[in-house]
Amino acid sequence: MVRVVEFHKDGYNCAESILKAINEETGADIPVSIASPFGSGMNVGTTCGAITGTLMAVGALKGRNTSEEENNTKMLAKEIMVRIKEKYGTLECVELKKKGVSCDNIIEYVYGVLREYTK
Repeated sequence: MVRVVEFHKDGYNCAESILKAINEETGADIPVSIASPFGSGMNVGTTCGAITGTLMAVGALKGRNTSEEENNTKMLAKEIMVRIKEKYGTLECVELKKKGVSCDNIIEYVYGVLREYTK
């Protein structure tokens, strides 16, 4: 089983699972707690937690630290979002569930996309 899915099965929400896995894989120290409110589509079925967790990881790993730096994560985030929407037709947790997409499926797919962009 893919490690990111193991974290989810251990009780972490989708967003937390993404951060736990990327921390483990890259040696990053992104606080998992910042992802806690984002599971289950921010707890109201909106943007999937795996997606929001992925964008948090992108920001932590590739984001800027000053306003003088160029924000290179904007295009990266857009590319990730487009890929997910092309695959599933939606970014919304409630809609993914209606389509029969499990949390484990989306977590595994989105984490794979994240890894491609953060190598």
